[in-house]
Amino acid sequence: MKEAEGIGKTYEEALNDGLKKIGLPKEKVTVEIIKEPKKRLFSILDSREVKIKLTEMECIEEIEEVKHVAKEYEKPSEEDIENAKNVARRFLNDYFKNLGINLAIDMVETENALKIDLSGDKAGLVIGYRGETLEALQVLISNIANKGRDRKVRIIVDAEGYRKKREKTLEELALKVANTVSSKKRSISLEPMVAFERKVIHETLQNHPKVKTSSVGEEPYRKVVISLK
Repeated sequence: MKEAEGIGKTYEEALNDGLKKIGLPKEKVTVEIIKEPKKRLFSILDSREVKIKLTEMECIEEIEEVKHVAKEYEKPSEEDIENAKNVARRFLNDYFKNLGINLAIDMVETENALKIDLSGDKAGLVIGYRGETLEALQVLISNIANKGRDRKVRIIVDAEGYRKKREKTLEELALKVANTVSSKKRSISLEPMVAFERKVIHETLQNHPKVKTSSVGEEPYRKVVISLK
């Protein structure tokens, strides 16, 4: 993934400088402002330099990745689902026992997934910082429950409704940043997020009339960039 810095007296000059260095059109890069002139009353002696960082956009977005992954979960049988339930429950019981905590495990079948809801006083321990532990636990359970199976069962793990609450927060953030991008006409990079959170941002803004989203970076520092269409 290409990166370059652009420098100029104005944003446009810095952008043109950066595009020449990176060798890509504006539509294929995201822009992050590193330095810009301060707007003060007595600023005649302040630096007029604008410095930006250009990063090549990646072609495959989380939404496309999710669609691709979804194809792997093709109509598991009732037996497949029941086996996944049993394996997941045994694993979680052992996991909680080793942690010394007692959490209720509720499993619900939906049209395209097996949802596992965890609840109890110590649920925060399996959520972790911004859901990182919960995300890792979901991946681990999915791998264990689907090991050696051709028809995989999609598994979603939640605790105390964390995912729903986080989704609402992210949707509000996405719309707020989109308005800022539209008004200032500059791209904004969000902080690194796990795949589930990036997916929420992409889906919230996929039909926005003025902005688009892309993902840059490698895990665990992969982040969403919101830019003008």
